[in-house]
Amino acid sequence: MTPPALRALLADSLTLWGIAGRVEIADAGIRIITGDQVLHVTQAAPAEAPMRWWLISKVRRRPAASILGLLRSLRYALNATGAEPARARVAAPS
Repeated sequence: MTPPALRALLADSLTLWGIAGRVEIADAGIRIITGDQVLHVTQAAPAEAPMRWWLISKVRRRPAASILGLLRSLRYALNATGAEPARARVAAPS
């Protein structure tokens, strides 16, 4: 995923979760600024496989092996747990 695509996805996620903030492309990846909290998303080094990204705050560095894992970690880091994931329903045609 390119940095602009990841930035757009994370910005859309903040909007979906009802969190005011800014998402920027930074030298080392993506910077997420919400109120007084600043988080960074960086790509993991190839030697760190199967990790693909790191979500970094002042107090913690969380690994993510997938984009879904990254979004889940970001949601919890921003305390946006009230925004429950949507459930898809599949039914046979009637």
